[in-house]
Amino acid sequence: MIDEDDRLIGQIYEGIMDTSHWLPALEQVAARVGAVGVGLGMQDMKSHQFRSLAQHGIDLTLHRTYQRLAPTNRIWMEIGRRHEPVTDWMVMPEAAFLRTELYADWFKPQGFRGVMAVPMLFKGNASAVVVAFGDRRREPFERADLERVSGFVCHFGRALSIRLDREHAEEEFAAARLVLDDLHDAILFVDHHIRLKYANKAAKALLDGNKIIRRLLNGRLELRDPQADKRFAGLISEARGGELRLSGHELEGIVIRVHPCRKGEGDIGAGVMTVRILDLNRKGASPTPVRLRERFALSPRQSQVVSELARGGTEATAARRLGIEETTVHEHIRRIYAKLKIGTRAELMALLARADFDTTSRA
Repeated sequence: MIDEDDRLIGQIYEGIMDTSHWLPALEQVAARVGAVGVGLGMQDMKSHQFRSLAQHGIDLTLHRTYQRLAPTNRIWMEIGRRHEPVTDWMVMPEAAFLRTELYADWFKPQGFRGVMAVPMLFKGNASAVVVAFGDRRREPFERADLERVSGFVCHFGRALSIRLDREHAEEEFAAARLVLDDLHDAILFVDHHIRLKYANKAAKALLDGNKIIRRLLNGRLELRDPQADKRFAGLISEARGGELRLSGHELEGIVIRVHPCRKGEGDIGAGVMTVRILDLNRKGASPTPVRLRERFALSPRQSQVVSELARGGTEATAARRLGIEETTVHEHIRRIYAKLKIGTRAELMALLARADFDTTSRA
């Protein structure tokens, strides 16, 4: 039978996916120690940047006030130094606490008087705590109150750590999506049932065209070449890599590369497989200055020079088109070669081709 403690712990871990579950959890914590306000907060101990994660009974309109006063919060400083729970009277006498600007501008407007804080996570410079506030009607928090809250704070810490890692992974994937969308090859992430998890811009165009690969009503992906589709399904279900070439007049020159993925325990695979679809007949990307600058970290002018050379231009035509002296173009080329660690025009063209740029067009 599930008791109140189990229900509270369950709500804490549900907050990994949705922090709204932390509100009823904090309400339970407040009820157990007679607090009028409880919050989850994380503060960078060097920059004093503060992040409120969840709160119950705390006035959010005073958030900016707390941000201003955060560097003077001696209770939080002690948490960071001691790495153990504290109450206000463990840090300073009540008379001294009541004279602080933090008390006058943040505690008093909310009717708060006493406070206790229990650390739940230390990560880098950041200190995360569960903090509870009492009012005038309540006696000061005691060690027994700290112990009562500490029994659940470890779960808040684990849940928060998982959530922060998840947020970091999502941020990295969002950045990766920008890179994937800039690729001309179709990139798809699929699960072990060949159901689509992600498609970059080129892959979405292929799916919309419905000529090479299509999405069935059940969400499964299917190649238009029946024989290749059977082999494709085998590579995915066995979580191994391989390369397929499609047959048929419209599909000739299409290559499917499946990148291997570790199998999970038992018969069920874990994670996703990466599928790359290459069109060997497709010309590479046009070597525009913007693309060259992003790909090779060149300066704006260097990118313009390389773009002119990639179109078949000479130093003289590049100078004329860009409105600069030919000697200036020559100096740019010297610096470009040094940056890219090449020595000749042929090596530059080969480097552009390997980077999937079309070097067949002419000025």
